[in-house]
Amino acid sequence: MFSLVDVFLALDQWVARENVRARADGTPTHKKCTIRVLGQAALWVANVDLTLTVTQDLDAYADCDCAVQKELERLLAKDGSVLDPHGHEVWMPRETRYAQLYQGTYVDARVADPDAVLISKACKAPEKNMGLITEYLAKGASERFFELAEKYALDLEQFA
Repeated sequence: MFSLVDVFLALDQWVARENVRARADGTPTHKKCTIRVLGQAALWVANVDLTLTVTQDLDAYADCDCAVQKELERLLAKDGSVLDPHGHEVWMPRETRYAQLYQGTYVDARVADPDAVLISKACKAPEKNMGLITEYLAKGASERFFELAEKYALDLEQFA
């Protein structure tokens, strides 16, 4: 798995350089952006004790402008990864907690908590994530996971 912290550091440095150039040229600068890492990448970052499939996709909610997003895509591609073009469509529970992954001058990167990611996967793609959710339940899912499962009417029997 690629180092997301390194990617976000490089992105932050790129935005800083671009903003220096823009100020010198009298053109608009890039605004600070927040990137929320979701899905399998969030589970990798959290180093969960589960069998994870290797993925090169990064699902994320990102509020960056087009040029910054293009640079993020370029940086990910250098590591053989891609920003999932449908990542912004990923459903996450309202209760998702985001931990700080990288805090720079222009880039704030956060990572979704594993319970919320697993609830998302179980609710929206149970067949695809059957093994992962079954393993999590067998290893002893957290109380929070069970609370979220109840709230979102997730039928856990399908993973038995």
